[in-house]
Amino acid sequence: MGKQLYHASHFTHTLKKRSPKRYGRLHSIIKDDSLRIISHVKPTDPTLFKYWRFRSNLFSKMDSNQIYLTHELWFSVTPESIATFFANFVKACIPNAKIILDVFCGGGGNTIQFAKLFPKVIGIDFSLEHLYCTAQNAKVYGLDDRIWLKYGDWNKVRNSKIFERNKIDCIFASPPWGGPNYSKKDVYNLEMNLQPIGISKLLKQMFKISKNVILFLPRNSDLNQLSEVTRKLLGNEAKCRILYVKENGHLKGLVAIWGT
Repeated sequence: MGKQLYHASHFTHTLKKRSPKRYGRLHSIIKDDSLRIISHVKPTDPTLFKYWRFRSNLFSKMDSNQIYLTHELWFSVTPESIATFFANFVKACIPNAKIILDVFCGGGGNTIQFAKLFPKVIGIDFSLEHLYCTAQNAKVYGLDDRIWLKYGDWNKVRNSKIFERNKIDCIFASPPWGGPNYSKKDVYNLEMNLQPIGISKLLKQMFKISKNVILFLPRNSDLNQLSEVTRKLLGNEAKCRILYVKENGHLKGLVAIWGT
């Protein structure tokens, strides 16, 4: 597998051995165990209370007190029921898939559910703290042996040689939406507001790796932009399928699907 990827089972050990400087950035977090969530203890930040109230929706094993989250992950991790739906959908569409790429994997919500159904999942994130959380959370579900992690900015990682050695059957990505304030916009501009890059450039990069791409996007995303970018990159006859995703009757986002 080379030095490009970190196996989730040995993430901190391998990181310490290969990249002491990066490990040093996590040392205090690991030593203090500061990202571990004690389920019955409210977060110190009151803005997180509404997410804490529904904490078991994020991870069904939250009460194990072994789930790890950063401040950002409280409001950005995909709820488990939705992540399970995504994984089952991909399995139904591509039953023989071997490798799933989860870009912007965050705390591993989607990564873990994909690992339940596919032999290998590669998770990418630009935050070492997020990768650490993914590795720890995967262990709670007993799926760390199927997960490999890559640290870095997508704009650089996309050119990595890992994609020469690993044939990616499907790319799943839940790009950062810009925080909770995304919902205050009447229409979410996928070129201007999606992070770290706009939808056109992101898709162009991903299609070079796999024809099967699935994006989890804000519920108020501009559908005209999705149609336009699909025709621009894949031709006038190309289609982008859209699914609206709800949890407990509440619309959580939409899924844009190409290929599969």
